[in-house]
Amino acid sequence: MATVFQNSGGWPVRKTGQSDQRDVTENLGGLTAFASMWAIAALFSMGGDYGALNFDKGLLYALPAWGIVLLSILLIRRPHSSALLFALAAFVVVLYALRSPVASNNKTITMVMDLAILLSGGYLYWKSSDGRIDREQLYEQIRVVARALLAIMYFYGIFHKINTDFLDPEVSCAVGLYAPLASPFGLEDNIYGRYLAIYATFIIEGIAIISLYWRKYFAVGFLLALLFHFIIPISAFSWYMDFSSLVFALYVLSIPREVSATAHATVHSAFSAVASRAAPFGKELIGLTVFGLAILVVVVLDFAYGERSWGLMRHSIGILMWTVFGSVAMFILAESALRHLPYTGRHSARQPAWLFVIPTLFFLSCLSPYLGLKTESSINMFSNLHTEGGQTNHLLFDEPPYLFGYQRDVVRIVDASDGPMRQRAEDGQQVVLFALRDYLRQNPDAWVSYELDGTLHEAVTRANFAVQPGLIERNLLPFKLVDFERPKVCTH
Repeated sequence: MATVFQNSGGWPVRKTGQSDQRDVTENLGGLTAFASMWAIAALFSMGGDYGALNFDKGLLYALPAWGIVLLSILLIRRPHSSALLFALAAFVVVLYALRSPVASNNKTITMVMDLAILLSGGYLYWKSSDGRIDREQLYEQIRVVARALLAIMYFYGIFHKINTDFLDPEVSCAVGLYAPLASPFGLEDNIYGRYLAIYATFIIEGIAIISLYWRKYFAVGFLLALLFHFIIPISAFSWYMDFSSLVFALYVLSIPREVSATAHATVHSAFSAVASRAAPFGKELIGLTVFGLAILVVVVLDFAYGERSWGLMRHSIGILMWTVFGSVAMFILAESALRHLPYTGRHSARQPAWLFVIPTLFFLSCLSPYLGLKTESSINMFSNLHTEGGQTNHLLFDEPPYLFGYQRDVVRIVDASDGPMRQRAEDGQQVVLFALRDYLRQNPDAWVSYELDGTLHEAVTRANFAVQPGLIERNLLPFKLVDFERPKVCTH
């Protein structure tokens, strides 16, 4: 006989009473579980943006950056608060707008998701007769966007990598991530391991796409994705903690509601005893303890090996924090998923068609490298992709099918009046002409000498260009440095 009782989290859990049956949880824990994960992802993201937090980028960036930190901590403490979730989403969108153009893929995905949260909340408020936002409806609506964003991310994670250089074991970005992980075992140069890293990327991301919409066996791709995204930051190739925590949070929205609610109940049960001993700051104490231990370990090792690098120390602390949080989250989410395998729960109700506009626009924006538009923030990170100057290494195109000409003109910097641009000249780096024009617009006293199509242009300043990049152009079109060397080494 099925029974229903209230757990310590305040929402119902249904017990079947049969030993071979799994716990089946209702839909009231999913949004709460996501809110906690979303707040933690925001903290990892801000941890990688230290320049904004320490006021290096000015007060205009520091205030919303610290606002995000404060709201994230409050949301972890009160994950059931819709107001805090909306406030955090609003601060993230504002900071993204202030930073524009933004090159970071994970920050763009985060902004799109936060925009969806705000739009869904506004829509539900407008439809409500009493001015209250139904959390269950909000949860069901933003789930549509989260699953679509993951599918788009994995699709382009495959599509952009179908190029000659990603498939080259000497320069592939997959090998760039594989080598640090294999180095302790002396396998970093193993050719089979390198090829395995390359093709495993395609296989894992392909399975992840299928499993997102394969309800019965969603856990197959989910478990692979959890392990994949847990390992990536540990490679220390870059500050990947923000990206992986973002993906974990989106998965909490995308998996069946019973699974995320079960995970939330598990966390609540596991930590409630510890938290209650230090009430009312139990959660904060746990977080501060882990953070303090991570700092202690890194500082001791730093003095032992004499590195004395603040940037390296900060990255190491982030990796240790992720190792603790990521492993616990991965275990709890995996265990919750296996409880519901195979999944036979009910289908979600149909959601408003306008929700699909958000991921559709995001999907189209990720085609930008082939259309002659932006080469950053298109989910082409660590893909070895090259599309500038009318050339491409993509195996599906002889040349990129430009609809716009922003990437067509690429210039080689010869000399410049300031240090950073002069360094590019010394390094032989090339840039898209549009990006150079925008740089001169921002630095009216600077001059640059460059070569375009074999013609040398000396001491060019802002005044040499009659038309300056427009507001929309310069805020939506970030470009990478251009590399014509072959094979194209992995940069980012």
